[in-house]
Amino acid sequence: MTDNTVILFPEEEGSKSLPSSHETIIEDESEEKPPKYSLPKDKDEPPVVRELMTNAPGPFKVPTFFSSVTCLTALGTRIRVYYPYDGMNEHALLLQTIITGEQSSGKSFARTNVESVIMAPMKKRDDEQRRQEQAYRELKQTASKTEKLPDAPRTVIRTCPISISIAQLIKRADAPQRYYGTPLTLWSFTDELSAAVESNKRAFSNIKTIARTSYDLHSTYGVDYLSDNAYSATVDILQSSLYLSTPSALDAYADKGFIEGGGVTRTILVQLSDALAEEAPIFKTLTAKQKAIIDRTLEQMDADVYNKDDGSIQPEMYIDMSWMFPAVHEWCNEQNRLILRSGSRAHNTFFKRSSVSAFRIATLCAYLYGLECGSQKLSTKYRKRVRQIYLFSAQYILDSMLRKWGKRYEELTQQRIQGESQVRVPVFDQLSETFTRDQLDEIIKRCEVSTPTRVFLSKWKAKGWIKETQKHVYQKQT
Repeated sequence: MTDNTVILFPEEEGSKSLPSSHETIIEDESEEKPPKYSLPKDKDEPPVVRELMTNAPGPFKVPTFFSSVTCLTALGTRIRVYYPYDGMNEHALLLQTIITGEQSSGKSFARTNVESVIMAPMKKRDDEQRRQEQAYRELKQTASKTEKLPDAPRTVIRTCPISISIAQLIKRADAPQRYYGTPLTLWSFTDELSAAVESNKRAFSNIKTIARTSYDLHSTYGVDYLSDNAYSATVDILQSSLYLSTPSALDAYADKGFIEGGGVTRTILVQLSDALAEEAPIFKTLTAKQKAIIDRTLEQMDADVYNKDDGSIQPEMYIDMSWMFPAVHEWCNEQNRLILRSGSRAHNTFFKRSSVSAFRIATLCAYLYGLECGSQKLSTKYRKRVRQIYLFSAQYILDSMLRKWGKRYEELTQQRIQGESQVRVPVFDQLSETFTRDQLDEIIKRCEVSTPTRVFLSKWKAKGWIKETQKHVYQKQT
């Protein structure tokens, strides 16, 4: 691999304090109370996101935003960034998004108007690779046992169906590390989360475990099978995913283990409106100009991954987002202040990765702005937009998690605390130097000890630990 490329963005000039209200709505929606955080106007979004959001109807603008940035993180697989609370642990841009809505609520927009547009170049490359694999399989089937076969094609396929086997997923993740010496982000999409859960429950359970691992760079997952025919490896799995789901399928997916084990905190949950008698959403068709901007941006992103001259992989691209650190610190400190007032364990757990996912989105948008303006240095105008995107995303992700899983997380946490063995202070140690029988009765009752008071007193007297100074009043002797 070659030396790392560093994209430097200048320091932000000052840091404004955060507003005080708690709504997370898009900028062109009207509310009596001013919103705390809002996305930039459609025309001020970064390329690709801008074109898709402009063509989306009002209720689908935020869902379009999150689905499009999730897709784009899979393409920006060589981008690296440092997050303020993780020291020197670098981050890749990895997101896991679930869009949920009732049947016929318009979830298919994410496939037809977002995923199929952004991921088309990757899918085309992968289809060519799959044809090579299929041709080799057919050759093996028709070849005689004595015939010498050519080496298997060196394929790197990054689009993975959600129902993929564990061994195949490990193989897909391992291929770029074997051939290029570096992991590349895998992409997983489904418009029927329920079908995947029902068809392969056992494997899907394992894939949920892998999803937790694949959220973080340098977090490895390994399998070691006894059979020579199975694929064994320990790999750094990077994966971004976009799943469409009904509420019932989401409940089946987000089980107790998913909620307690950290799955929810890695998830960006986007809930579509379920208002009655809503008109069907109408998305505008991309114009030739919009399509040209999208194609050009995707080509630029592809060029930052693959070297067109020799087919090798480009070096990692570090983006300096240190100018965003004050905004991150301020938002996180604000959450801590709210937690001190509410005592919410769910809030305390959920806000941390909400900030991480939002920071990754902000980094992606900074990168896209840089591609469009043709400069590695973002102007104040673009820095303000990126900061606005971070604040909106962090609050939206947190609010969505708290609405959907906050109460359940609190219940599970309380059950776990109550079920844990608590370290008890011995009854004797809880007594003052001089104590009465009534005080001992109260401590025994509070500690839920079954031994009667008279037994404690008899044993302690026999050992010389106490003496009775007057009726039902005792003095410790040790």
